[in-house]
Amino acid sequence: MTNKDNSKLTDETAHEAAAWFIRLRDEDLTEAEFQEWQDWLAMNSANGKAFAKAENCWAEMDNIPELPQIQPRPKKDDKHTTGLLRRFAPIAATILVILSVGFFIQNSLIVPVVTTTYQTARAEHKTIQLDDGSAINLGGRSIVNIDYSDSQRHVTLVRGEAVFDVAKNKTRPFIVQVGKGTVTAIGTKFNIHSTGKDVTVTVLEGIVEVNPDLSDTNHAITPLPRVSAGKAVSYHDNGDISEVVTTNIEAAISWEKGLLVRVDTPLAKIIEDVNRYSPREIIIGDASLNNIRFTGTVLNDGIDNWLRGLSVAYPIKVLDSGQDAILLLKKDK
Repeated sequence: MTNKDNSKLTDETAHEAAAWFIRLRDEDLTEAEFQEWQDWLAMNSANGKAFAKAENCWAEMDNIPELPQIQPRPKKDDKHTTGLLRRFAPIAATILVILSVGFFIQNSLIVPVVTTTYQTARAEHKTIQLDDGSAINLGGRSIVNIDYSDSQRHVTLVRGEAVFDVAKNKTRPFIVQVGKGTVTAIGTKFNIHSTGKDVTVTVLEGIVEVNPDLSDTNHAITPLPRVSAGKAVSYHDNGDISEVVTTNIEAAISWEKGLLVRVDTPLAKIIEDVNRYSPREIIIGDASLNNIRFTGTVLNDGIDNWLRGLSVAYPIKVLDSGQDAILLLKKDK
């Protein structure tokens, strides 16, 4: 049995749902028949939705003053089915009419949204011009999905970093899904840096609203931060969010100029960023190095020199095998 998740409900599905609904109300199903119904529900989500609509139609029957009197042509060799159809055909017909109208409206109003994906390789930058006049500058080893509709502009930053220059449109908000939160703007410019677990939003122009996932009941309900130009806020995938702070904009977008400027940042986060530009993967082989604080500039075209300087300034031993990876270990005392 093929398991397909069909988003649109068909007339055939509606008929099947109505038939099952009537059988369940009128007949004492055998265990095998009950299992058949369960299998039909589990076949795909469309069947479940259609059956739920049939139940809703039944619940609304009290609001219908008179049911249509439709007499089906019975089969001569099935007396039980004949009696069943005579009693419940009007109800089935009404259910099917309501379902068919609902499905027609659903299929008429749903406009397929086409998702366009852009991604960059290591050390590659890419500028994406959108049809509304907005632009996205995508950093190295980053992925973004674009889903535009008539009502909103929806973008997902899957990984990496990007500067969003949003064309103003008050009736069509620009929403960036990143990590377990969203960033909403009407017309502004901002940078988003995502490490997978941590997201930092730096506003260059205008104001944005940051909405982390606060579904965890352990977190108190707090007002959503509105972040203005020259300020930044960070949130974690567990819903924790920092205070809005004044920040160094030039450092935040230094990657656009081929630099990575970091201030008092854990080495583990530095290496994660550097690996989006390094031709060889850099691996921290000793967990005790993760929280070493680094302040300085990494040249994207001079990573080898940066690593040599790192080994001089910190208790770090750089093992370069000449292959695809560079290993960082703690120096022996």
